[in-house]
Amino acid sequence: MKFVPAFTSLIVIVFLLAFIVLPKSSFSEIENRSLASFPKLNWDDIKDGDYMSDVSAYLSDHFPLKNTFVNSKTQFEQHVLKMDCINNIYIGKDGYRIEQYEKPENTGKIINTINKFNEAVKNINVDLMLVPTAYTIYDDKLPYHHKDISQLETLNNIYSSVSTSNIDVYPSLMLHRDNEQLFYKLDHHWTTDGAYYAYVKYCEHKGFTPVPKEDFNIQEVTNDFKGTIYSKLNDYSLEGDVIKVYGYNNDLTVNYDNKKTTNSLYNMDYVDKKDKYSLFLDNLHSYIEITNNNIDTDRELVIAKDSYANSFIPFLVNHYKKIYVFDPRSYKGAISDFVNGHNNVKDVLMLYNMNTIDKDTGINAIY
Repeated sequence: MKFVPAFTSLIVIVFLLAFIVLPKSSFSEIENRSLASFPKLNWDDIKDGDYMSDVSAYLSDHFPLKNTFVNSKTQFEQHVLKMDCINNIYIGKDGYRIEQYEKPENTGKIINTINKFNEAVKNINVDLMLVPTAYTIYDDKLPYHHKDISQLETLNNIYSSVSTSNIDVYPSLMLHRDNEQLFYKLDHHWTTDGAYYAYVKYCEHKGFTPVPKEDFNIQEVTNDFKGTIYSKLNDYSLEGDVIKVYGYNNDLTVNYDNKKTTNSLYNMDYVDKKDKYSLFLDNLHSYIEITNNNIDTDRELVIAKDSYANSFIPFLVNHYKKIYVFDPRSYKGAISDFVNGHNNVKDVLMLYNMNTIDKDTGINAIY
């Protein structure tokens, strides 16, 4: 009987030593976020309880072999407990891991915000594109016991209540979902193929002629993309996704909010990193200005968006002289003021996926 407490003590000592000796990272590639640093001692924080909360966050972030333990937990819950939803991720068929969809709580606020923006801009075509996620497009991959909450009901409610012109990509995605993979299996984004069919629908709506698929130089830049969904499970048995890049012969100038200037919409450095989706538009930026130097038009577009637009925008450069890209979550200023101050801006596109639109409080920055 003495062996049990001795063994337990040994484990505790080993973990304490590992915690002290192992190097501490400031950023988690797996979770794609900064890790907590050890908090500075402050009497006010101690008194308020904030200090111990910060210490707890630090210990959680730097727990020895954390990723291995998350993987073991996932394997146990999936294969022993037979759970079909882990960390709000459904264990789907054919290798799909699909984010839960929660009942929206802010639909009224979103409708009000979009309508106020449409009123604030003058003589502008304002389009709204809401993208159903894999939860809807690949609902046949979901486990039998899942929360049956309709994204389409919310989508149609918003479309019927806003004063914008609406671009419904749901039929297009459903038309191609059986023959092509339109969403990643281990990430919450649509694939470049999914974005392409939304682009075709956008062109149909605007009266543009879309660039045929065969005119692009389509390259598979990686087959080992394990994105945001994988990070919540850390299931080492899962194979990564393929990321495609649709290349086209354009002369571009791309200016980012951090003063960086390039001639490409793709940062291939991210191919060798965990967060491979960030190769599209160089990750997240509050503002990007894209100029097509060899197109014969002065038409300009403003986009207010979430990260779904990052793989969609490269298609649009074939139809606009300039595209101004805004992420309302981080942009400081009213996008409506920007639109009204640029005479060549004739179109505005708001593009959000159905998971983000309800949670994105930054959308209030559009007007």
